[in-house]
Amino acid sequence: MRVFRRVLPVLMSLFSLAQVSCQTATPLTRIDQNPVMFRMLSPEHQVLVQQGRICEGMSKDAVFLAWGTPNTPPVQGQQDGLAYEKWVYNVYRPVMVDSVGFGTGCWYHGHWYGGGMSTSTAMVPEEAAWVIFQNNCVTAWESRK
Repeated sequence: MRVFRRVLPVLMSLFSLAQVSCQTATPLTRIDQNPVMFRMLSPEHQVLVQQGRICEGMSKDAVFLAWGTPNTPPVQGQQDGLAYEKWVYNVYRPVMVDSVGFGTGCWYHGHWYGGGMSTSTAMVPEEAAWVIFQNNCVTAWESRK
């Protein structure tokens, strides 16, 4: 059981890495799927989008092409009398959760089979980046990637 508790975090990290590497949505695939949207951007913004980067003044379309769809619905608000929209991007990290199970069990050939302590893993969302738009243009952003 002790070896399992040491190995499980490593296995979950590898699983998460494999899950992320299997995702096919990249700036280039979004550009290929939305060529007209990409052509409407300025040449400077086109270069940044191809690199998966954003800058102040970019449109929502440019941010979508660079970073994709946010993980949560956009948040609408006001600050200093100006309306804004916030997009949030999450990553999911594995967290080990211990739980106690109760029930019947049996002792067979020196091993206990049945209820007892178990460890499971939950995937917990963690904010990785956000973008603030005012009048359809980026005014602020932060990426922790």
